[in-house]
Amino acid sequence: MFLLDRRLISICVHYYGAVPEMNSYEKLAATLDKIPNGFPAVEDGTHLKILEWIFTPEEAELASKLKLRGETLDEIAGRLRIPKKKLNQLLTTMLSKGQISSWISKSAGSRKYGLLPFAVGIYEEQLNRMDKEFAQLLEQYFKHGFKKISAIEPVIFKVIPVNQSIRGELEIYPYEQAEQLLENAASWGIRECICKKQKSLLGQPCSYPTTVCMAFVPNREHAFDDDELTKPVTKEESLRLLKQAEEAGLIHCSYNTQTGHYYICNCCTCCCAVLRGVNTLSNPREYIKTDFVISVNADLCTGCGTCIDRCQFRALSVPEDVCVPNTTRCIGCGVCAMVCPESALELIRKEPAEKPPPPENPMDWMTQRAVFRKVDPSDVL
Repeated sequence: MFLLDRRLISICVHYYGAVPEMNSYEKLAATLDKIPNGFPAVEDGTHLKILEWIFTPEEAELASKLKLRGETLDEIAGRLRIPKKKLNQLLTTMLSKGQISSWISKSAGSRKYGLLPFAVGIYEEQLNRMDKEFAQLLEQYFKHGFKKISAIEPVIFKVIPVNQSIRGELEIYPYEQAEQLLENAASWGIRECICKKQKSLLGQPCSYPTTVCMAFVPNREHAFDDDELTKPVTKEESLRLLKQAEEAGLIHCSYNTQTGHYYICNCCTCCCAVLRGVNTLSNPREYIKTDFVISVNADLCTGCGTCIDRCQFRALSVPEDVCVPNTTRCIGCGVCAMVCPESALELIRKEPAEKPPPPENPMDWMTQRAVFRKVDPSDVL
């Protein structure tokens, strides 16, 4: 959001009688930052340049007035007093450009169109449109804006540990099992990681697999048949790809809730906008929801160091003859334990828990985050 500070507002009111009206991009930035996910302003105005790349002024103006809950064409036309034919053309174009969401509402008996958060939302839907110019703008924004987003509770990402790295007797909740999330779905899809594409366009291609973003829907078959960005796959294929990501050393991350999951990101600290941001901090564990930490069996560990390169968060070292974890950097992903030749590493649940349980569902997550940020999203809901 491009905000004038209070002193400048007072000066404008005193001398000119009114505050300068925001343009369409400033309005949209303000609207996106009312969403609990957040879209914080940065001093150099890159947040506005990003919106200028994605939207025309007319598109930005309309997007700034849409609702997250979605409305039918008739409802939007009536509320905003826009001719239906013109509105339909504009919404169709905006949908094709990944600027808004759309779905068939059974209760309304027709299609609804809704506002999207910037992330997860508008940003990810620019996968096919992204070019080097946009990649550079995002890189500039990530340096400042995403750190502000990551510091807000509840955090966006929850790490899902690799199951085979968890101590066998531990109780594991369904939302802590990537395989279970996929098993319970009715449709599955896979898409290229937009973060990896962004870094590749900047001349920094990722060494990990790149088509690793997994989408799934629990209650609707063939959900991805008409999705241009997501390739439909079978359950068996999705489980195979999940295993492939684990073996490559990627980190399972998903929405920080107990229910309502629809994606699993398989992330790396070289590309992921969230993980590479928190990885620059001395205590990345505080900015990721995780209930696990790596434990080393000193009787089994030979100090071979195989695990050190596997850890993307530099949380392991072998100062003498035994591996030593740094528990302020470990995010409990478990990918290191997979390669230990002596099976000396395993995940244990951190007691007491460092963070409260994940919010029950996405609405609870949004509510808690809005309270933490002291924003009122009621007019965008």
